[in-house]
Amino acid sequence: MGKFIRFLLICLGFKSLTSCDLFRGTEEYGTPYAEYEAKGRVSDAEGTPVSGIKVSMGVENYMDSVAVTDTEGRFHVIHGTFPFDDNTFDLQFTDIDGEAGGGLFEEQTVTVQAEMVEEGDGWDEGDYAVKEDVNVVLEKQ
Repeated sequence: MGKFIRFLLICLGFKSLTSCDLFRGTEEYGTPYAEYEAKGRVSDAEGTPVSGIKVSMGVENYMDSVAVTDTEGRFHVIHGTFPFDDNTFDLQFTDIDGEAGGGLFEEQTVTVQAEMVEEGDGWDEGDYAVKEDVNVVLEKQ
């Protein structure tokens, strides 16, 4: 009887490993998912790169993926979420370092549209990216 129980527990252990998806998460709850990507550069009116700008990605008041511009004003933000309507979302640019990044800058929001770069499978609706760099010019306060 002890050997049978040990065999049964081993079989159940292997079965539990096969029910996991280690790379994309499980799809057992039926929640659609898509991944969005945007990159670009932030500069001032003279074309000088602006560092220390927080770039938030999302829709309306739900901005939950964040990147910060580097010393060359470049950013790259990736957001995995429930699919956006028409694959359109907002990028919000907010000065978070004050004078240190070249001055105080006004907040700005840009609406962009992404295109599919890789098809998904099942509830995974694929990967989307803004095809061209998003170049933003911020005005000083």
